[in-house]
Amino acid sequence: MHDARTAARLPVQADRPCPIHPLAMQLTFDDGPGPSTRALLDALATARCPATFFALGCHLRTDLAVAVRMLHEGHTLGNHTFSHAPAGALSIDALIDEIHRTDRLIRAAYRTADLRPPDSIPLRLPYGVRPGDRRLSALRQLGRSHVGWTGLFEDWLTRPAAQLATSMRRHIVEQRARGEAATLCLHDGSPRGETRDATVQAVRLLLQV
Repeated sequence: MHDARTAARLPVQADRPCPIHPLAMQLTFDDGPGPSTRALLDALATARCPATFFALGCHLRTDLAVAVRMLHEGHTLGNHTFSHAPAGALSIDALIDEIHRTDRLIRAAYRTADLRPPDSIPLRLPYGVRPGDRRLSALRQLGRSHVGWTGLFEDWLTRPAAQLATSMRRHIVEQRARGEAATLCLHDGSPRGETRDATVQAVRLLLQV
């Protein structure tokens, strides 16, 4: 995964710092929904902290209810493609098809939640992007921007929750010293549907809930 610092910012409704936290930050989660998503939503609800969830279409297809809950609780749904294919694994046409399929599921979640779907859905490609990434041509064809992050914490690896929380807190402080907001990239699932218990606990530690 790559740090896409120059990528597009989150839309206004997702660009809100956690009111309970003294430091400005934006929480984003990739690869879900998964087995840990509901526990994560519980923690965010306790902290009254909005987040953006970049969901995989393959998981939304089987668990649209959790996406509806996200929307009811004030979170934003983003598109992380359908299958999480890495760069070069799909043709541009196939990638565009995956984005469209996932957009349709996200809009279905909004309609089920009795909410108007946004005109533009935030989009983050698997593994992030670097200059020269051929997948950017798909985004240009669609008139879409890529949403990056300022901090990536490898929470898909086996790391103690306390260590994750310390890394996140340090990054937030460093970004504030630069006069910049922190956009944290974490994971509430995986392409294989794995749990992310350490991430949930780290978020609880970070938000002190």
